[in-house]
Amino acid sequence: MNKEERRAAARLKIERFRKGKFYRIMYEKGILYFILSFLIPFSIMLYAFGMFGVHPFGNRQILVVDLWHQYYPFFRVVHEKLVSGGSFLYSWENGLGTNFLSLISYYAASPLNWISVFFGDGGERDALTFILAAKIGFAGAFFSSFLRYTYRRKDFSICMFSVAYALCSYTLGYYWNVMWFDTVAMFPLAMMGIVMLCREGRWKVFTITLALSLIANYYVGYFTCIFSIFMFAASSIIECKGIKDWFRKLILMVRSSALGIGLGAFMLLPAYFGLKLTYSANNSMPKDISFYEDWKRIFGNLLSYNEPTKVDGLPNFACGMLAVMLFGVFVFAFGIKIREKIATVIMLGVIAVSCNMNILNFIWHGFHFTNQIPYRFAFIFSFVLAAAAFRAYDMILTRGIKIYHLVLMLIAPSVVFVLYKISQGVDYRFEGAIKSSAIIAGAFWLIFVAAKVFPFKTQKTRNILMTIVLSAAMFSEFISNTQIGVQTVDTTNYTEYPATYDDVEALLKYERENDKSPFYRTEMTQTYTLNDSALYGYRGLSQFSSAANVSVTVLCKRLGLYASEAGNRYYYRTSTPVVNSLFGIKYLVKKSGVLNSEDWVMEDLHTAGSSTLYRNRYPLSIGFMVSEKVLEMEDVSEANPFEYQNNLVYHLTDNQDEFFVPQPVALAEYDGLEVSKNGYGNYTFQNNTEESTGSATYTYDCIDGSYIYGYANGSGGTCDHLEIKCGDDVIDSGKLIESYPIVFPMGNGQTGEESTVKITSNEKHKTGNFKLMVYALKKERFEEFYNDLADEQVEIDKFTDCKISGKVSAQKDGVLFLSIPYEKGWKVYIDGERVETFKVLQAMLGVKVCSGEHNIRIEYTPEGFTLGVTITFLSAALFIFIAYFERKRRMRRKEHSSEMQYEAGDSSVPSTYRQGAAIYDQFGIPHPDDHIGRVEDSEVVLYDGRTAVEKEAGNEEPESYDSLQRH
Repeated sequence: MNKEERRAAARLKIERFRKGKFYRIMYEKGILYFILSFLIPFSIMLYAFGMFGVHPFGNRQILVVDLWHQYYPFFRVVHEKLVSGGSFLYSWENGLGTNFLSLISYYAASPLNWISVFFGDGGERDALTFILAAKIGFAGAFFSSFLRYTYRRKDFSICMFSVAYALCSYTLGYYWNVMWFDTVAMFPLAMMGIVMLCREGRWKVFTITLALSLIANYYVGYFTCIFSIFMFAASSIIECKGIKDWFRKLILMVRSSALGIGLGAFMLLPAYFGLKLTYSANNSMPKDISFYEDWKRIFGNLLSYNEPTKVDGLPNFACGMLAVMLFGVFVFAFGIKIREKIATVIMLGVIAVSCNMNILNFIWHGFHFTNQIPYRFAFIFSFVLAAAAFRAYDMILTRGIKIYHLVLMLIAPSVVFVLYKISQGVDYRFEGAIKSSAIIAGAFWLIFVAAKVFPFKTQKTRNILMTIVLSAAMFSEFISNTQIGVQTVDTTNYTEYPATYDDVEALLKYERENDKSPFYRTEMTQTYTLNDSALYGYRGLSQFSSAANVSVTVLCKRLGLYASEAGNRYYYRTSTPVVNSLFGIKYLVKKSGVLNSEDWVMEDLHTAGSSTLYRNRYPLSIGFMVSEKVLEMEDVSEANPFEYQNNLVYHLTDNQDEFFVPQPVALAEYDGLEVSKNGYGNYTFQNNTEESTGSATYTYDCIDGSYIYGYANGSGGTCDHLEIKCGDDVIDSGKLIESYPIVFPMGNGQTGEESTVKITSNEKHKTGNFKLMVYALKKERFEEFYNDLADEQVEIDKFTDCKISGKVSAQKDGVLFLSIPYEKGWKVYIDGERVETFKVLQAMLGVKVCSGEHNIRIEYTPEGFTLGVTITFLSAALFIFIAYFERKRRMRRKEHSSEMQYEAGDSSVPSTYRQGAAIYDQFGIPHPDDHIGRVEDSEVVLYDGRTAVEKEAGNEEPESYDSLQRH
């Protein structure tokens, strides 16, 4: 076989391959570019993690900030439930019990979390890292789908621009908010669905994607809903064929949106009712307009190689310097519709102004001001900018590089550089981000210049080589950006998280093996995260989440626990025996050392390594009978925790005997502070020395048969450090009141011994106030209180996540107090009959029970869940019904069209030309062979994408150009 025959055979093989099914699927359907658009950002992200030693590539992990405190602990509970089969409706592992469906609707509803079951116990953090990288990969893949459909281009250029969206500065600064990125990834798919709806009337993609976005994360899904309005307005103006068609597409859009929301109702309604119980429900719209940042700083931040905002700072808008360069081409070049340019600029302007204006920012964030992590919808700016840049590049590939294009490429980068220089003022230096951005922008520009001047054989060859070289430069840019992002967000030590995990796990295992009670609670004496119960896997009190029940937060604050309504948190460190019994806390774990306190209450049970397990001698069940007087107890915010607990004991037991008794100061010593007293326990201090801090030490005499407890408040951080001692034993020390006040035990001292509290001022405050109140609790009086309640406890027969059954014996009519946060989703049945539930102590669940022995059953279904499931099923049925009948209608139209052709005598097979024309007619696009020019915007354009002048000049035939966007 000679050379020509071999070439012919090779061409034949290539031709057969192109006609084959594999080629059609991989190339014509765009699967290859979808896969590449996934793998490239996925690999870059994993490479950056590997460079910083993230496990399994090293001994670091991605858990930082709230991913450390919140997201991972909740992810671990999800993993546990997936493996063990627990209910996703409720969890007892945080917050005394939590509507888990409402909680995960924000934190952990990602379908990708199912992957974690393949990683096994101990591999949850590696699973989370992999899932995060996969989400970022899908962001690129779905953006490539948007570009491929919207602009009808099927080449490697869509992969290049997909990286710009997937690894934009929003991703690199906020990736530790892992729960947002399912919806961020699906956002381009939802926008593609809107284009499909406006262009062809195809509504299913938008409906399904909207539903999945809201289910995965309702919060970011809400951003999708808002921007869908703007996207529809832009797409309908560009795509719709007249007013009648616009109204038809509007109705279709409304219907599709309603169906999408309806499909997610099983998750959205419980989330809505859950949010009504949180602090966020109390936000109000600002009355006056104000702006947060200087506009010069905002747009100067479009530079590459910049540290992205991690917690607080400017909006994360940047998506690479190529996108900035091509934006000038998009706005000013010929060949792109003016309405398309106006729509894009308006959308970018809306996002930018919404980030910077307080009222619009408030609306975008769900009528709520964020607690750090600002501008959470800024990724939409990157989406629009990257899409506009691709549109400009698409035009360049089709029409070739013009001299004026090269000039236009310099406009936007120059503006960004100038704005950055002005915003930096006297601190400006041509180094770091601006220097690197100028170099990469120059490299991009030189690539375009080279592509313009170099004499390529064909335009196709020029396009391929230009795209490859630009991609290499762009990928190197984003590899560097990703490393900067990971460095900015930071990593933490893998082996040290969770702290003393093996010791704690051994104690919890001992607890489970030796206590077969159906239900009890455990807590830690020191906080490691703010969700230790979810992290270590025990039923506890602590919770830090946006789903925190604000009523429980207030109650915990009244009782002297760490709590903050605005901070969405309440958590355990130390407390009184009253609180431990009230909430059924049976075990305490101290991870280092020993308690040195409350030996009369806490029994030293078991030790593992440096950690010790203690058992409460006075635990109460999840429910017990109390006096009906508890319903008369008012919420008195002014009372200190001891007076509140005195009042509580009276209303629970109807016993007016003195409980906590205030103790006088035996000795007060001051070091560097001048202190004046303003009533019992209230002090004002002033530091007149040169030292940054001063201290006040108060000594109290211990009493036989009683044990003393203290309450300290640093009054806004003016004092933060406490040291509590009983004799020579240190009970506790550290910045215990840096953020919140707290109640604490003061040792085992009896008559003849002393306990001291040393309170230290904060170095930032020379003057301020603090509170220190000390009360004594008589052991005999507490035991009397405990016995009154323990005689009428609920005896649990069966306990599951959502159902509790047992018995209770009431000596007289009263209230059954249940240490379960009140929600309307709880139903209580006494002897088989449902009884009315109500709030006790403004936060907990209660029912009235008459005297005698009763069977009790408690069941939970999240409020709104039943209705939500019903709406979801009805929406799914309606979706299938509409889809089925639309398909039937299309088939009837096709049959009718065939019959009409047959009756007209046109039974011949359509020509190749008409087959092609039919395809173009289907999308409302004239066929390329119909050389009909038209005037649009600023020049006469032929349907093959070239101007009449270019035709006459006999230029090289360009690539196929069949997008509606290219008119």
